[in-house]
Amino acid sequence: MFHIKKQKKSGKKPKVIRREVYADKERMLHIYTIIAFLIIISLIILASYYIATYLVDSNSSTNENGGNSDDFTLKAALIDALYNTLPNAEFTTSLTETLQEAGFEVDVFQGTEVTVDFLKTVPSGYKLVILRMHSALHSDQLYLFTAEPYSIGKYTQEQQFQLVKEAYATAESQPVFAVNWGFVKRCMTGKFNGTLVIAMGCDGTRDPVIIEEIMNQGAVGYISWSEPVLISHSDTATLHLTEALYLEKLPVAEAIETTNNQVGADPEHGAILEYFTP
Repeated sequence: MFHIKKQKKSGKKPKVIRREVYADKERMLHIYTIIAFLIIISLIILASYYIATYLVDSNSSTNENGGNSDDFTLKAALIDALYNTLPNAEFTTSLTETLQEAGFEVDVFQGTEVTVDFLKTVPSGYKLVILRMHSALHSDQLYLFTAEPYSIGKYTQEQQFQLVKEAYATAESQPVFAVNWGFVKRCMTGKFNGTLVIAMGCDGTRDPVIIEEIMNQGAVGYISWSEPVLISHSDTATLHLTEALYLEKLPVAEAIETTNNQVGADPEHGAILEYFTP
């Protein structure tokens, strides 16, 4: 009788198999390392993108408080056509200090600087532009008063196309040139790109056409008065408003509501501040 002798199974794997298993593990480890590296790089890129986006949004992109600045510098302009006739040095100083505290560079243009030609060539790139100018309605059009004395022989083309006109702040005042929505459209293209515009004169929100044209030139918002307003009241309210916007950092609508509530309506005409966006 024949017996078949059973061979004992070895617990060891053949050397060839062990080498293949080891090689597979090495390949998988290599693949996992590459995947982990790519994930880390992706996270770094994503984090960098969000940080850059945050910085741009905070410093240079358009927002409801105004404008953009490619070099991350906040700039504001006070255009004060009333400097020679109704000066308020305390207003100018307080406004400048408030805006500088908020991180702005402030340019002030005063009195005889504020001409028709100046408005044509005023620099763009401001986050905030404050127009301390008389304004008045004529045939339902709002006119912004410059400080330039009127002359029938000057700006003849602009007068012919009814972009500027002779204007009187009071019956006793000397006439000056004043500009309307047509002037903004034709002569101030892109001047308010990314800008919050505050118009301090009378009836500033009663002409929807000029508001639309200011928006068309890039403004992110427009604030002005609903009725005639005393310049003393406008000065006080504008200071309060800028503090609320740029020191307290309130949203525009809340800053205007706070100003209207705390400063109150104009005591003589009942005007309040109103806000428009594109």
